Amino acid sequence: MSDWRTILHAFPKERTWLLPALHAVQHELRWIPAAALTEVAAHLRVPASEAYGVATHYPEFRMTEPRGRLIRVCTGVSCRVRGGVELLASLRAIAGSDVTLEPFDCAFNCSVAPVVEVDGACHGRVAREDLSRLISGPAPRALSRSPAASAAGAGNLSSFAEISRRAGVETRSGLTFMVNVGSCSLAVGAEATREALRAEVARRGLEAAVVTVGCNGMCWAAPMITVATAEGELHHLPHATVDRLPALLDAVLTGRLEPHPGIADVLAHQRRELTGRCGLVEPEDIGDAIRRGSYAALASALEAERLEAVIQTVKAAGLRGRGGAYFAAAVKWEGARSAKKSPKYLIVNGEEGEPGIFKDRHLMEGDPHRLLEGALLAAYAAGASRIYLYVHGEAHLSAERVGHAVEEARAWGFIGSRVLGSDFSVEVEIRRGAGGFVLGEETALMESLEGRRAMPRPKPPFPTEAGLFGQPTVINNVETLFAVALIVGRGADWWTGLGAGHGTKCFGLSGLLARPGLAEVEMGTTLRHLIERIGGGMRAGRTLTSVVLGGPSGIIVPPRDLDEPLLPGGRVNPGTGGLVALDETTSVRDVIRTLLDFNTRESCGKCTPCREGTARLRDMLDAPSGADAARVSELAEVIRLASLCGLGQAAPLSILSALRDFPHSL
Repeated sequence: MSDWRTILHAFPKERTWLLPALHAVQHELRWIPAAALTEVAAHLRVPASEAYGVATHYPEFRMTEPRGRLIRVCTGVSCRVRGGVELLASLRAIAGSDVTLEPFDCAFNCSVAPVVEVDGACHGRVAREDLSRLISGPAPRALSRSPAASAAGAGNLSSFAEISRRAGVETRSGLTFMVNVGSCSLAVGAEATREALRAEVARRGLEAAVVTVGCNGMCWAAPMITVATAEGELHHLPHATVDRLPALLDAVLTGRLEPHPGIADVLAHQRRELTGRCGLVEPEDIGDAIRRGSYAALASALEAERLEAVIQTVKAAGLRGRGGAYFAAAVKWEGARSAKKSPKYLIVNGEEGEPGIFKDRHLMEGDPHRLLEGALLAAYAAGASRIYLYVHGEAHLSAERVGHAVEEARAWGFIGSRVLGSDFSVEVEIRRGAGGFVLGEETALMESLEGRRAMPRPKPPFPTEAGLFGQPTVINNVETLFAVALIVGRGADWWTGLGAGHGTKCFGLSGLLARPGLAEVEMGTTLRHLIERIGGGMRAGRTLTSVVLGGPSGIIVPPRDLDEPLLPGGRVNPGTGGLVALDETTSVRDVIRTLLDFNTRESCGKCTPCREGTARLRDMLDAPSGADAARVSELAEVIRLASLCGLGQAAPLSILSALRDFPHSL
């Protein structure tokens, strides 16, 4: 074990480094002892009481030492309906005293539910017969990363044309096996598939490359391999487990591959624009990203000094934030740019702490350079000189790939002083959260970056006037920024031509569907389209009874609304893009109870309506005589109207929708 004190003293003596320092201590010790917390506080010059308040505020920080193996079972809605609660009960019966066993709210691998985490490693599609092996199996090893083909950089090239030529030199040709590796597929054996494939290709002496790409959204078919032939044809190999590799390779080499009907159906019913390169581009190779179009829109904007054009193009496209609030992105940029104070900041919100929501993780894991280009364009438009990429503390693969993309982009001249010879200078920094649903609220996120408890600030002032460290600040969601580079590159008319003028939207499909995963469709698509055509309908012999849409801040949708268009402000609001399909084996009341219980635990406690109201709603639901609909509705309206932030205001939406559409279930 390394000396955590040495690691601690590498942090600057500033409060903003409190969360990173606590993460470093916990990474080394598995928990945060009182003595370590005291030393962290002293080093960063933070009062010990305040350091304690921060450490105990974030759910990912562990203040008691775990015994032996740490096993956590996801009991969020997606895992719950797939048997997560029963797995937890079985583990309690067989786990010994050398195991620390805990439930937790979400593993964010909903597409491979149910999920059990063992010493930090997620295992998906877990069955009861797997439990003894998980308890007694070897400790997980760190994911081995593919070598980055072009991480060394392009030297001092300041022309994008020169950079493009340099990237083009390394174009790969010939037979290529692309192993789809994301958080979801890692949980069901993608790492073993990749290593076994490399060994088999070498054993056969094949002239073929084996590379790592992100998940293509078809998590139901993971582990998956995408084969690119020398002629440029693509073939998908679903369920590519280690034992099936020899037969799959034989089929590839003899030309006996047959298209999988489910894959063709899934792809045909999507509009893959933001996700178009996920599962194809190598996330740890900037050269591959440039060859596929990355940074061209940024270079064009900088070379032509098209600052105003960037803002006006995105404004004309009507791009609205995809984090759930749907606020106009360009309006934020204009507000920050016109503010007199400097420096200005851009925060990329990759926290995504809502159970059942996992779209942003897929995007960051699959195509980090598309995110980075969008963030750089947004910073350019807003006049920001520093970008903070704030990634959830347990989204390890996202943070790793985005961090590597930042290193590459800096080496290739897209980050730093006078980017591509322009007057635009920007620095980028990765920060990690430590859990907390409230971090989805932008001012709470800024408090966290400043080293404080995540609690929303009153508005005004708005962040574009006085945000992070009191400076003008823009906060954009990951999915929002994915759209920016495409809109700037292709024009506003292209975006407004999609989804009745609203563009596309990503949805995480989970629950009791036949084909859970990530889908991208034009806005205005219906739930029926997502569930039946892309999700493959319900599992065999079951009937859809309801849909949880939007996570803990969302609603419960009845079957009669399956054909309503998914539009912001419409009868069925797409929210943040999470969809959990339920059948007749699931109790709507149990689902509402799960969501309310989560909102109660995750309330930051700053305002009374949310702190007390959510707990009271949960207690009313638990009343022996059943919930009093009139009283529940009255209290829910108080919480919705009087809570300080949007998360508190949305906390009772699920129970309000259930009162309207499932009154007999409560």
